[in-house]
Amino acid sequence: MGSISTGSPVGISGIGRIGKLLAWVLSARKEQKEIVISTGRGTGKRIEDLATYLAWDSTYGKYARFVHGYRTDSAIEIIDGSVYMNGVRVIWLNDPKHRVPGTIPWSEHGVELVFDTTGKMLDPAANDDNSLRGHLNHARKVVLTAPFKAKNKGTPVPDDSVTVVGGVNFDRYDPERHRIVSNASCTTNCVAPPIKALVDHFGERFISYSLTTVHAVTNSQSVLDVLPKDGDSDTRKRRSILNNMIPTSTGAANAVIEVVPEIRDLGIGSQASSIRVPTSTGSIVILDISLMGEYDNAHIHDIFRTYSEKNPGIMKFSTEQLVSSDVIGSTYSTIYDSLFTHRRTSKRGEQYYTMVDLNFWYDNEFGYVNSLMRLYDRMCGRA
Repeated sequence: MGSISTGSPVGISGIGRIGKLLAWVLSARKEQKEIVISTGRGTGKRIEDLATYLAWDSTYGKYARFVHGYRTDSAIEIIDGSVYMNGVRVIWLNDPKHRVPGTIPWSEHGVELVFDTTGKMLDPAANDDNSLRGHLNHARKVVLTAPFKAKNKGTPVPDDSVTVVGGVNFDRYDPERHRIVSNASCTTNCVAPPIKALVDHFGERFISYSLTTVHAVTNSQSVLDVLPKDGDSDTRKRRSILNNMIPTSTGAANAVIEVVPEIRDLGIGSQASSIRVPTSTGSIVILDISLMGEYDNAHIHDIFRTYSEKNPGIMKFSTEQLVSSDVIGSTYSTIYDSLFTHRRTSKRGEQYYTMVDLNFWYDNEFGYVNSLMRLYDRMCGRA
């Protein structure tokens, strides 16, 4: 099956937060002449409405400034009925029949690789047109921008599918075998690298960890309070994100174990939780770890300093007093806030134990899109 052709058009299924920013980054690179975006529905009343959506962003500002800096007024044009981003043509598949992955004619436009950003088709084992695997009717490979989730709990992941996270287990990706690849979640991309570094360093001395992501709002929360949908089990999602911090679930615990299986092998205890907060992007993972032995902050810092030097695009070692807005636009998967590390050592009998509170920032939108681009480079045989 081999690597993806670098210059072939890239397909994007869905054009929400991740799909839009992915189109920004791909067109800024300008490696393809065309990007194929499938929405399966119209947008507004005219093609200018699609162009406007792509040209402006309430969080990141103007696309033109993103591509060319402050001196350029516009980087999006409409020529002969098509939108061009930085000279890259956008082929827009908006016919309702293209809402089903298996009917999207990717191959007609030369697409080999599709990024499914819809968050709706998560099961790699499902095998019908209206599934993630349906994309493979007309494309060679598909990347899921979310963790896998089987419809039937306990269903094994097929042999042609794999979950990878940059800086952790890219070596698991086999271009000859894997057709469906999950890039896990933004939170997993933030927390799996430091957990991998800790597991490799401490091994059996690593007793347990608890992670909480204080996460910027997503479109799964309501702007104002609304009546829960029929069958809703998590009714807190229907409360206003403008007025609340909202506890919610996260799949990061299972996804981290998927990409760092040593956690299970060593019997390291783990749990994860999430709180949504009313910011547009910029999140933090609070990672509390328990270790067997006595360690000071300098020892912990050395672990992440070494990891960041070996994985310079993945982790940043920060000595700055950061707040969430400071990481908006960051390309890193994870930023270690070394100044906000706290620890306490206790003794039981003759054995010392150390608890450490670690904090890792991430731009859950733009940082995640850049993790997708690192995966794309890997799939093209360049990394």
